[in-house]
Amino acid sequence: MNLTESHSLFIKRVFNSYYPIKENTISQLIAIAKIKKIDKGDLLLDIGQTSKNIYILYQGIIISYFLSQNGSQYHKNIFLEGHFVGSTVSALKNEPSHFALEAIENTILISFKYASFRELLNSNPDLKNFYIAYLEKNWVIDKEKREIEIVMKEAVERYLDFIHSHPNIERRVPLHYIASHLGITPTQLSRIRKKIKEKRP
Repeated sequence: MNLTESHSLFIKRVFNSYYPIKENTISQLIAIAKIKKIDKGDLLLDIGQTSKNIYILYQGIIISYFLSQNGSQYHKNIFLEGHFVGSTVSALKNEPSHFALEAIENTILISFKYASFRELLNSNPDLKNFYIAYLEKNWVIDKEKREIEIVMKEAVERYLDFIHSHPNIERRVPLHYIASHLGITPTQLSRIRKKIKEKRP
Protein backbone atom coordinates (compact mmCIF):
# COMPACT_ATOMS: atom_id res chain seq x y z
CA MET A 1 0.00 0.00 0.00
CA ASN A 2 1.41 3.39 -1.01
CA LEU A 3 1.46 6.46 1.20
CA THR A 4 -1.43 8.87 0.71
CA GLU A 5 -1.42 12.59 1.42
CA SER A 6 -3.13 11.80 4.72
CA HIS A 7 -0.24 9.52 5.72
CA SER A 8 2.32 12.15 4.74
CA LEU A 9 0.57 14.86 6.76
CA PHE A 10 0.39 12.46 9.69
CA ILE A 11 4.17 11.87 9.55
CA LYS A 12 4.76 15.62 9.50
CA ARG A 13 2.41 16.22 12.42
CA VAL A 14 3.92 13.50 14.61
CA PHE A 15 7.54 14.57 14.08
CA ASN A 16 6.70 18.25 14.49
CA SER A 17 4.93 17.53 17.77
CA TYR A 18 8.40 16.95 19.27
CA TYR A 19 10.55 19.42 17.33
CA PRO A 20 10.13 21.64 14.22
CA ILE A 21 11.28 19.62 11.19
CA LYS A 22 12.25 21.18 7.86
CA GLU A 23 10.15 20.41 4.80
CA ASN A 24 13.14 18.84 3.06
CA THR A 25 13.70 16.50 6.00
CA ILE A 26 10.02 15.56 6.04
CA SER A 27 10.26 14.77 2.32
CA GLN A 28 13.22 12.48 3.00
CA LEU A 29 11.28 10.69 5.73
CA ILE A 30 8.28 10.24 3.48
CA ALA A 31 10.56 8.83 0.77
CA ILE A 32 11.67 5.95 3.02
CA ALA A 33 8.27 5.34 4.62
CA LYS A 34 6.01 2.38 3.84
CA ILE A 35 2.56 1.35 5.01
CA LYS A 36 2.18 -1.89 6.95
CA LYS A 37 -1.14 -3.48 7.89
CA ILE A 38 -1.56 -6.21 10.48
CA ASP A 39 -4.69 -7.92 11.71
CA LYS A 40 -5.96 -8.12 15.27
CA GLY A 41 -4.01 -10.79 17.14
CA ASP A 42 -1.00 -10.69 14.83
CA LEU A 43 2.52 -10.00 16.07
CA LEU A 44 4.41 -7.01 14.76
CA LEU A 45 7.52 -8.28 16.55
CA ASP A 46 8.05 -11.59 18.33
CA ILE A 47 10.24 -12.34 21.33
CA GLY A 48 13.63 -13.42 20.01
CA GLN A 49 13.14 -11.64 16.68
CA THR A 50 15.60 -8.88 15.78
CA SER A 51 13.89 -5.59 14.99
CA LYS A 52 14.82 -4.00 11.66
CA ASN A 53 12.15 -1.28 11.59
CA ILE A 54 10.60 1.49 13.60
CA TYR A 55 6.96 2.42 13.18
CA ILE A 56 4.48 5.20 13.80
CA LEU A 57 1.07 3.86 14.76
CA TYR A 58 -1.40 5.38 12.30
CA GLN A 59 -4.52 3.45 13.28
CA GLY A 60 -5.18 0.74 15.85
CA ILE A 61 -3.58 -0.37 19.11
CA ILE A 62 -0.40 -2.31 19.84
CA ILE A 63 0.56 -3.80 23.21
CA SER A 64 4.00 -4.99 24.25
CA TYR A 65 4.61 -7.91 26.59
CA PHE A 66 7.32 -10.06 28.15
CA LEU A 67 7.05 -13.73 29.08
CA SER A 68 8.00 -14.81 32.58
CA GLN A 69 9.88 -18.05 33.23
CA ASN A 70 6.58 -19.87 33.80
CA GLY A 71 5.17 -18.56 30.52
CA SER A 72 2.91 -15.88 31.98
CA GLN A 73 2.60 -12.62 30.06
CA TYR A 74 3.67 -9.33 31.61
CA HIS A 75 2.24 -6.39 29.70
CA LYS A 76 4.71 -3.56 29.32
CA ASN A 77 3.09 -0.77 27.29
CA ILE A 78 -0.02 0.24 25.37
CA PHE A 79 0.67 2.09 22.11
CA LEU A 80 -2.02 4.29 20.57
CA GLU A 81 -2.29 6.38 17.40
CA GLY A 82 0.66 8.75 17.00
CA HIS A 83 3.01 6.68 19.14
CA PHE A 84 6.35 5.37 17.90
CA VAL A 85 6.42 1.57 18.13
CA GLY A 86 9.29 -0.90 18.03
CA SER A 87 12.22 -2.28 19.96
CA THR A 88 14.82 0.47 19.72
CA VAL A 89 17.31 -1.57 21.76
CA SER A 90 16.95 -4.56 19.43
CA ALA A 91 17.35 -2.40 16.31
CA LEU A 92 20.21 -0.36 17.77
CA LYS A 93 22.21 -3.37 18.97
CA ASN A 94 21.03 -5.75 16.23
CA GLU A 95 20.02 -8.23 18.91
CA PRO A 96 16.87 -10.30 19.52
CA SER A 97 14.02 -8.44 21.19
CA HIS A 98 13.15 -9.34 24.77
CA PHE A 99 9.50 -8.41 24.27
CA ALA A 100 6.75 -8.93 21.72
CA LEU A 101 4.48 -6.40 20.01
CA GLU A 102 0.91 -7.56 19.33
CA ALA A 103 -1.99 -5.84 17.58
CA ILE A 104 -5.20 -5.90 19.61
CA GLU A 105 -7.11 -4.15 16.80
CA ASN A 106 -6.72 -4.25 13.05
CA THR A 107 -3.79 -1.89 12.73
CA ILE A 108 -2.09 0.36 10.18
CA LEU A 109 1.47 1.50 10.76
CA ILE A 110 3.93 3.73 8.95
CA SER A 111 7.18 1.81 8.72
CA PHE A 112 10.77 3.03 8.42
CA LYS A 113 13.80 0.80 7.93
CA TYR A 114 15.89 1.50 11.01
CA ALA A 115 19.15 1.67 9.04
CA SER A 116 17.66 4.22 6.62
CA PHE A 117 16.23 6.25 9.49
CA ARG A 118 19.65 6.34 11.18
CA GLU A 119 21.23 7.63 7.96
CA LEU A 120 18.74 10.50 7.89
CA LEU A 121 19.30 11.10 11.58
CA ASN A 122 23.05 11.46 11.04
CA SER A 123 22.68 13.86 8.11
CA ASN A 124 19.88 16.16 9.35
CA PRO A 125 20.46 18.29 12.45
CA ASP A 126 16.74 19.00 12.88
CA LEU A 127 16.06 15.24 12.99
CA LYS A 128 18.78 14.84 15.60
CA ASN A 129 17.08 17.51 17.69
CA PHE A 130 13.76 15.70 17.22
CA TYR A 131 15.35 12.47 18.45
CA ILE A 132 16.76 14.17 21.55
CA ALA A 133 13.36 15.73 22.31
CA TYR A 134 11.61 12.38 21.74
CA LEU A 135 13.99 10.49 24.04
CA GLU A 136 13.79 13.16 26.74
CA LYS A 137 9.99 13.17 26.75
CA ASN A 138 9.34 9.44 26.52
CA TRP A 139 12.32 7.88 28.25
CA VAL A 140 13.19 10.52 30.85
CA ILE A 141 10.22 12.77 31.71
CA ASP A 142 7.28 10.40 31.11
CA LYS A 143 9.16 7.34 32.42
CA GLU A 144 10.09 9.08 35.66
CA LYS A 145 6.55 10.44 36.01
CA ARG A 146 5.07 6.95 35.66
CA GLU A 147 7.56 5.43 38.12
CA ILE A 148 6.76 8.11 40.71
CA GLU A 149 3.01 7.75 40.22
CA ILE A 150 3.13 3.98 40.79
CA VAL A 151 4.78 4.61 44.19
CA MET A 152 3.13 7.87 45.26
CA LYS A 153 -0.40 7.70 43.85
CA GLU A 154 -3.20 5.41 44.91
CA ALA A 155 -4.38 2.94 42.28
CA VAL A 156 -7.74 4.67 41.89
CA GLU A 157 -6.01 7.98 41.18
CA ARG A 158 -3.73 6.36 38.57
CA TYR A 159 -6.77 4.79 36.92
CA LEU A 160 -8.72 8.04 36.81
CA ASP A 161 -5.71 9.92 35.39
CA PHE A 162 -5.27 7.24 32.74
CA ILE A 163 -8.85 7.20 31.47
CA HIS A 164 -8.96 11.00 31.58
CA SER A 165 -5.86 11.14 29.35
CA HIS A 166 -7.21 8.42 27.03
CA PRO A 167 -10.98 8.82 26.56
CA ASN A 168 -12.85 5.69 25.39
CA ILE A 169 -9.78 3.50 25.86
CA GLU A 170 -11.78 1.01 27.95
CA ARG A 171 -13.93 0.31 24.89
CA ARG A 172 -10.85 -0.56 22.85
CA VAL A 173 -8.40 -2.19 25.24
CA PRO A 174 -9.21 -5.28 27.37
CA LEU A 175 -9.19 -4.41 31.05
CA HIS A 176 -6.42 -6.84 31.99
CA TYR A 177 -4.03 -4.87 29.73
CA ILE A 178 -5.03 -1.63 31.42
CA ALA A 179 -4.59 -3.20 34.86
CA SER A 180 -1.09 -4.39 34.02
CA HIS A 181 -0.21 -1.00 32.56
CA LEU A 182 -1.30 0.64 35.83
CA GLY A 183 0.66 -1.83 37.95
CA ILE A 184 -2.41 -3.47 39.54
CA THR A 185 -4.23 -6.78 39.19
CA PRO A 186 -7.40 -7.21 37.09
CA THR A 187 -9.28 -7.91 40.34
CA GLN A 188 -8.11 -4.61 41.83
CA LEU A 189 -9.16 -2.77 38.69
CA SER A 190 -12.57 -4.40 38.75
CA ARG A 191 -13.07 -3.26 42.36
CA ILE A 192 -11.94 0.28 41.55
CA ARG A 193 -14.32 0.54 38.60
CA LYS A 194 -17.18 -0.86 40.72
CA LYS A 195 -16.59 1.69 43.52
CA ILE A 196 -16.45 4.57 41.05
CA LYS A 197 -19.66 3.41 39.40
CA GLU A 198 -21.42 3.14 42.77
CA LYS A 199 -20.44 6.74 43.67
CA ARG A 200 -21.86 8.18 40.46
CA PRO A 201 -25.37 9.67 40.75
